[in-house]
Formats: sequence, C-alpha cells, structure tokens
Amino acid sequence: MKKIALLLLLINLNIFAADKASFGLNINTDDLEIEGRSSLAFTTNDPTYRNFYVDANFINADDTFFGVGLYVENSPVNYQNIAFSVGLRTIFTENGNDSFTAVPIMLGAKARMYLGNLPKSNLGIKVAYAPSPLTFQDADSYFEYRVEVDMMIIENVNIYVGYRNIDTNYDNRDVTYNDAMYVGFKFVLD
Repeated sequence: MKKIALLLLLINLNIFAADKASFGLNINTDDLEIEGRSSLAFTTNDPTYRNFYVDANFINADDTFFGVGLYVENSPVNYQNIAFSVGLRTIFTENGNDSFTAVPIMLGAKARMYLGNLPKSNLGIKVAYAPSPLTFQDADSYFEYRVEVDMMIIENVNIYVGYRNIDTNYDNRDVTYNDAMYVGFKFVLD
C-alpha cells in the first residue's frame, strides 16, 4: 500500500512539472488522499487538447482505493467564472476477498467566487456514477459525490475543505467506502 502511494506521488510530481497541473494532499481523522491532475496540452502542440485532463487519486482508508480518469473541462462562452467537466474514471478497490473495478461517468462543475477582499476562491462539485454494466469483478454499482471549496493562500498554493461520499456496491453487499469531510492543500499551476 505504501509502495502504491509512493508511486502515485512520484507520478504526480512528474505531471505537476507540466503546465495547468495540480498536486494535492488531504486528510481527516480516518484516511489520507493523494491526488493530482494535469492538462494533456504538454503532450502535443495541438491547441485542441488544452482542455483535456488526466487525473489520479489514491485513498488510504480501511481498504485501498485507486482511481484514474480522463475528462474535458471548459467554460461556456461569456461565462469564464464557471467551468463544467465531463469524463470517465476507472476505480479499483477491495473489501475483504472481493475485488471492485468500475468505470464511472463523471460530471462536474466549478465556480470562481469573489468574496470581497478575500483571495481567489472556487466552489466545486463532482458526481461519478457507474451502473451495473460499467462495473466488473465483484462490483454491482458505484456512486461518488464531492463538494469542495478552495482558497489561494499564496501564489500556486490553495487550501481546501470538502466532503466526499463514495459508495462501492458489491454483488453480495453494499459498502459505503467513505463518507467524510476532509481538509488539505494543493500546489496549483494554471
């Protein structure tokens, strides 16, 4: 488990060296999450890919959870303070002797908030769902939602607080993998 966390950390640090990238760490009293994202623009000179992102996360709780995804994020014309995202993720986890793999569809929204003299802040929500046809091994369905608020405290560093709920439903039982608030920080290059 620690080897997976170290590997993810090294991959994220490498991705973080690219433009439009972030690397974060959040905790609560029960678990730790390492997360990272990067624009695919650094892989090509084609501007078409400037809004395509790859992300990964690792949660070390009672059972190890690993996710990797690909999504598009963009703002509607004339509304640059709002962004929407659509994509796919792949989720891997285990509970007891049962293995869980799912490919949920992910939808998200993010809004930039201006709160007087406070630094730049964002409010975001993300929902991921995989019905039975998009689950494999011992999995039956997957549902996740997150709500997160972040604030830039210094250039390229944001602090954030959020809430996540992750339900991993197996063929023989339903498991709430995670249902908790968390706090963390992330390094951001935009």
